[in-house]
Amino acid sequence: MNRKSKNKLDTQKIISIVASLAIVVALVAGIVSIIKSSSSGKNKNYIDLNVAQETTTPKEKPTEKPTEKPTKKPEPPTTEVPATTPAQKESEMAAVTVPDETIAVNSQVYSFSEQSSLLWPVEGSVILGYNMDKTIYFPTLDIYRCNPAVVISAQVGEAVLSGAPGVVEEIYTDNEIGTVVKVSVGNGYEVIYGQLSNLQVGVSDHIEAGTVIGYIAEPTKYFTKEGTNLYLKLLKEGNSVDPMLYLIEK
Repeated sequence: MNRKSKNKLDTQKIISIVASLAIVVALVAGIVSIIKSSSSGKNKNYIDLNVAQETTTPKEKPTEKPTEKPTKKPEPPTTEVPATTPAQKESEMAAVTVPDETIAVNSQVYSFSEQSSLLWPVEGSVILGYNMDKTIYFPTLDIYRCNPAVVISAQVGEAVLSGAPGVVEEIYTDNEIGTVVKVSVGNGYEVIYGQLSNLQVGVSDHIEAGTVIGYIAEPTKYFTKEGTNLYLKLLKEGNSVDPMLYLIEK
């Protein structure tokens, strides 16, 4: 290759390099202009609301309300309540009192006195009589002591009748006289029936004279020698009295 041709190729390379650089510079300039235009557009569209509000809406100074002195609340007028007399109180209580139906149903009153009489509960004879002044002999116990009741002979399984009308007050078991039924017959009088079995009544039952209370049981160990019997006791205000004074003569 001659020298002239070599110079010609160098010139062409330089021209191509310069043209390439110019293209790159133009591209960079274009990109920069695009970025600037977009950022300036955003800034134009952005509005600081706080600044706008401060500039457009002036702050108003709150007005102070004059303080008012509290007025005293008027008290309601007092009315005098008339005093209630004892008679008025009783009448008011009577007006609101609700009657007790249970008491009304069970308010049957029984009356028994020294002039009253008792039916014989069983048909037997008296084995041990009433005696609180002197002692009497008890064969099974083999001792002498007072007797607050009467012991009447009877047969096992024999019906025991109520001697007077009344209400069954209590039913219990006693070591000496076995199963016991206590009947209140009125005015503080109570009749006690002992040595019973197969009871036919319950507590609070109202019974008439001659009502079957129960049946004669085997005697307890305290009355084995006396034999089967009915233990009959009459109380007045808690004190024993002689049932023989009230039993109707056979």
